Amino acid sequence: LEQKLHTQAQKTYWVCAFSVNQHAGICDSVPQLDTHGKPFVVCPCGREKFWKGDFCEMNKFDSMMAYLKRQVPGFAQVIAVDSGFELFTRIWCIAELLQARNSHLPQALKIHSEDYVIMHREDMESMDVRNAQATFAPDRDMILAKVDDIDEFNREVRNLILAPDTGLLAMWTAGSVASVVGESMVDQAEEIALTVASSSSMNY
Repeated sequence: LEQKLHTQAQKTYWVCAFSVNQHAGICDSVPQLDTHGKPFVVCPCGREKFWKGDFCEMNKFDSMMAYLKRQVPGFAQVIAVDSGFELFTRIWCIAELLQARNSHLPQALKIHSEDYVIMHREDMESMDVRNAQATFAPDRDMILAKVDDIDEFNREVRNLILAPDTGLLAMWTAGSVASVVGESMVDQAEEIALTVASSSSMNY
């Protein structure tokens, strides 16, 4: 793996699922089933949990994104969209997309094919963050509590995704990803993801 990725050794990718310490929050209070209907296994680590305040790592995504924008030259957001477009129904994902746009971060989508865009476009057009989901309901309530005007927030989210000239889908459809974030960066992210997945499947 190191040999395959040696040319990218100086690139850093922030992935919340890996970077946020789950043992300081949600690991011992998971729902019975995950989003695929599979049983969760409760973590026995016994670490102290922080749901708010300075030591909580799960409520500062907006501050972290703004900080990285200031401190890391070329910092950008690569959005890997699942085939069911469920990413756009998750409250954390929606909030991070909008925060990136408001922070003027370059953004680029990775989508399986145009067929999936066509298939889910109506869902995008009727999107309402009131219906967005979170594994933990308090997370959803916490994020929505930061929103002064839900209807305006909905308009901003739909505009972010669907605006004819500047929306994420429009830029992806037009093939203009390279002008937004740099084609090499997107390709590198995809290469790293595929390489890691390949290595994991071989070792386990």
